[in-house]
Amino acid sequence: MPINKPSLEKQPKKKKAKPLTDYFDFRNNQVNQIGLILFSAFVISRILIYQFNERFDAQRWRTQHDTRAEMVDDVMDRELFLGESKAYVIKELGKPIAASTANPDAFYYYIGLLDPFSAKELSELVLVFENDKVVKIYLQPWHNRSP
Repeated sequence: MPINKPSLEKQPKKKKAKPLTDYFDFRNNQVNQIGLILFSAFVISRILIYQFNERFDAQRWRTQHDTRAEMVDDVMDRELFLGESKAYVIKELGKPIAASTANPDAFYYYIGLLDPFSAKELSELVLVFENDKVVKIYLQPWHNRSP
């Protein structure tokens, strides 16, 4: 019958954990300093990008057509209208410009210049519907559709 006696063999010593203050020792830990600086820069840049990007505002979209290019990134990034009905899209974005005969289940909204410094091409936002629900959102060069 085995007896629960401590073994005479030496047990490996557990490695002692570094105290938290060692990670922020600014005298001799350059790797951690660089990592902390890069992480801080990343967090600050993400906060600034979030703060200065224009958020979608339905009222401004319908009344101030020149600000659509600033808001379209928010619409695309957050996929705001995926799964929404035609009635809801018209309520939020207003009436689309005349529909294309090639795709009657799509709404087209004039955006304008996306980036006035690099591209000189006008754009439009396209929302494609299936069964009265938005299934796809994308940007394309603007086609002058007459109403």
